[in-house]
Amino acid sequence: MSRLAARLAGLLLLMVAPLGLTLPAVAQVTASSPHAEGTILLERSASTPGDTFLGALRLKMAEGWHVYWINPGDSGLPPTAAWTSSPEVTAGAFQFPTPHAIPLATLMNYGYEGELVLPFEVKIAPEAAVGAPLTIGATFDYLICADICIPEAVTLSTRLPIAATLSSDDAASKIIAETLPSIPVALTGQAVVERSGDMFKVGVIDDSLASAVASAKSVRFFPYGAELLHAAPQVVRNGLDGVSVEVKANTMFAKPGENALSGIIGIETADGKMRGWEVQAAPGVVPASVTTTLFSAAAAASAEAAPMLPIDQLLVALGLAFLGGLVLNLMPCVLPVLTIKAASLVHAAHDPKELRAHGLAYLAGVVLCFAVIGAILVGLKAAGDTSAGLGFQLQYSWVTAIFALVMFAVGLNMLGVFEMGGSLMGVGGRLADRGGATGAFFTGLLAAFVGAPCVGPFMATAVGAAMTQPPPIVLGIFIMIGVGLAAPFVILSFTPAFARVLPKPGKWMITFKQALSFPMFLTALWLLWVLSAQAGADGVIWALGGAIALSFGIWLATRVGGSVAGRAVSTGVILAAFAVPVFGTISPPASAAAVVTASTWSPERIAELKAEGRVIFVDFTARWCVTCQVNKGAMHDAAVQKTFADLNVAFLEADWTNKDSVIFEELKRHGAGGVPLYLVYPASGGEPRKFDGLLSAGQIQQAVKEAAGSI
Repeated sequence: MSRLAARLAGLLLLMVAPLGLTLPAVAQVTASSPHAEGTILLERSASTPGDTFLGALRLKMAEGWHVYWINPGDSGLPPTAAWTSSPEVTAGAFQFPTPHAIPLATLMNYGYEGELVLPFEVKIAPEAAVGAPLTIGATFDYLICADICIPEAVTLSTRLPIAATLSSDDAASKIIAETLPSIPVALTGQAVVERSGDMFKVGVIDDSLASAVASAKSVRFFPYGAELLHAAPQVVRNGLDGVSVEVKANTMFAKPGENALSGIIGIETADGKMRGWEVQAAPGVVPASVTTTLFSAAAAASAEAAPMLPIDQLLVALGLAFLGGLVLNLMPCVLPVLTIKAASLVHAAHDPKELRAHGLAYLAGVVLCFAVIGAILVGLKAAGDTSAGLGFQLQYSWVTAIFALVMFAVGLNMLGVFEMGGSLMGVGGRLADRGGATGAFFTGLLAAFVGAPCVGPFMATAVGAAMTQPPPIVLGIFIMIGVGLAAPFVILSFTPAFARVLPKPGKWMITFKQALSFPMFLTALWLLWVLSAQAGADGVIWALGGAIALSFGIWLATRVGGSVAGRAVSTGVILAAFAVPVFGTISPPASAAAVVTASTWSPERIAELKAEGRVIFVDFTARWCVTCQVNKGAMHDAAVQKTFADLNVAFLEADWTNKDSVIFEELKRHGAGGVPLYLVYPASGGEPRKFDGLLSAGQIQQAVKEAAGSI
């Protein structure tokens, strides 16, 4: 018998239970049914006429069994009471604690496992006679389920003395008091519901709720009615003022034009307890202040709360970080900078001492840059920026603009327009006087800076693991990436035989150096393309204006830079050149979710497409990720596009060019610290298959065919 059939059989059994099929329990304070033990609790051991206090039904369920909330969800029935108390006793309705979600196959139920305490109010009539005990009791019916559902009941009663003074039952009072915090409370703020197609978006503005959500493990909306599809995924976002939940409407029950919605917002706290807020949401517009960030369990994601990796897993993560850095040398985003290093090695190859100095200086520059990037990420996360990830530096338009100018200046230097020795940043300074090792150091800085946004093979897993770890491990993994990136040149620098296979320095090196300027200009062009997506055409114009000002400053330095006044003027012009694009492009980083379109990724769109049973291919990308752009060729290959069309594959793109906390949270959820990341969701449902690094058209075709079940 299937689980669903068993549940239906249980429901039919419950319908005939009143005919005598339910086994009665002996009337007492505590009684057992086949799968639960029931106890009636009272705050009073003696009451007075006119007294009001709390009682409770306590159910201890056998392992693996559960009972239901007031709205059981897709199936089930809530506990009920048939009171048999004295006429002077009035018992109120059950006060249901905030439930848990209980998924089962294609169903979603709401209820309780383990132990349930259901408080109810008890009123003693003023005319109750002192000295005459009263009976408080009922037959409590409930549907209890595991793989099958069984209707059960316990009959409980107790005798309560009526005295001149009150007397408390401390043990019962403690048990009841412990469950009261999980009883939903009324909002002190407001709630609105916004209807969009077949979706409800519930927004709740409440200070106490906002504070609780910030450290919660989970958040869910539990409806009182049947307006929602209980099993549909819920998308939760939160902000400074509260929380919002997007839920799919049940068109069988939703009434057009009547968008009011009631239920509770339930959260699981860091210690595993449930709390709830009653929601009576009126039609309105959900404010942006409650939709800032895709909800994440802040307490679990903090560095202090995250468990440190075991030593074996830590060693694996460090090894993957090294391999990831090593592979970065083959990434398109790093190759232009490596040509500079190649030229410097040729020049120093016939002096072993100078060659070793070059290698160590390059290593120092690479490692320092990655260490700084890791430290900044740690600082940003400590400051509450949960959207900072690998490549964050190029998510700021002004950084992209300045970096484009740096690459432009490097190209001019290599072309021979001006001389700045081995330094990449020493225009107007004296770095060139410090020798070739200084140039190697700055080459390492530059290679690491441009390489950091490129997530290649092995690197995604290592960085994904680092994001959940304490600061020392984060720094260690980033430093190991740097060691991997620098390793080939360091090894060559300490290999004397290397000099024998290289040509001797000569005039040919001038031509070679000039030829290498063009990869630098192409890198600057790529950065301007990234900038166009961040700051638009105006941002690119400001950057080009900065390039013109930089060219003027360099020209001025070659004409009047010999004097103190000349150096001051030319240096001022060069600094102003870098300030021009900053002034024109700086803007607050975007943090809102991407606008939902037919081809734009969003959690809501994923939920819709999964409900349709379609294969989904998601491209997590960014303009500043050169590996991502190389992979576009494979994704837009004619054969791949035909496969997409034949299998009705939904092709979605999550563009992380600008800061986007929703995209970053999804990357973290799949263990990735940056882009590229590719997800292929199977048509049958379940978790997606993950890819990172370089892709081929054949890989994509095979993955979507397997997801469609066609191979």
